[in-house]
Amino acid sequence: MDIIDFHTHTFPDDLAERAIASLMANSPEAVNHTDGTLSGLLESMEKSGIKHSVVLPVATKPSQVPVINQNCLRLRSKRITAFGALHPQTPNVEQEIAFLKENNIPGIKFHPEYQNFYVDDRALFPVYEQLSAAGLIVVFHAGKDPGPFTCDHALPHSLKTVHRNFPSLRMVAAHLGGWKLWDEVEQHICGLPVFLDTSAVSDYISEEQFKRILNKHGAENILFGTDSPWFDQYKMIKWLDSMDLSNSIKSRIFFENGRKLLTLAD
Repeated sequence: MDIIDFHTHTFPDDLAERAIASLMANSPEAVNHTDGTLSGLLESMEKSGIKHSVVLPVATKPSQVPVINQNCLRLRSKRITAFGALHPQTPNVEQEIAFLKENNIPGIKFHPEYQNFYVDDRALFPVYEQLSAAGLIVVFHAGKDPGPFTCDHALPHSLKTVHRNFPSLRMVAAHLGGWKLWDEVEQHICGLPVFLDTSAVSDYISEEQFKRILNKHGAENILFGTDSPWFDQYKMIKWLDSMDLSNSIKSRIFFENGRKLLTLAD
């Protein structure tokens, strides 16, 4: 079965070691399963039998946005789709969105905890409008985060507010709609035309609740993702594959939904 990992992270070779150490310092329970480099990800993909991965960068400062977006052109390949970045305080949002669109970069990642903004802040609405008009995919970190944050910046009901105001925005709510907030996901997100990915959930959600969300939300709206390097790609595959789900549902989650969203060739 072909597999797309819709949620991975890499860092430039000269920064990876420091980036991994810094992030692990904020999250004492974190374990890195690759060295954080692109080559490390590709090696993990080879061992795990993953056909394609999506790399999701996060700009923690506005000044990082142009550098990250330029770097997308170097990262992408037949096996890698590199998303771009925006920061809520990016001064030239229109220019950056135009660059992404012109260079066929399919979307961006927002991490409201690391970027210190609330997803339903109306100050972001013009940015969402531009992203929606450009047809770009927007991946939101959703729910809590193991780092030193208030963890209230991307709550399920706030993501619902974004969707209601921008129903054409192509949204992906990471961590199954809200890390460690899955009761609220069932209440506010399930049934909306918003994609959820499975990244970082395997050790924290019961199989019963995962299946309940799957049934309520629809298999056509679930994307396989791992959060590599923080989660082992191979173990995440085994976690999902071990569930009593039909092959057609597994195929949708592992591959078909991601392929269609990214418009990848077979």
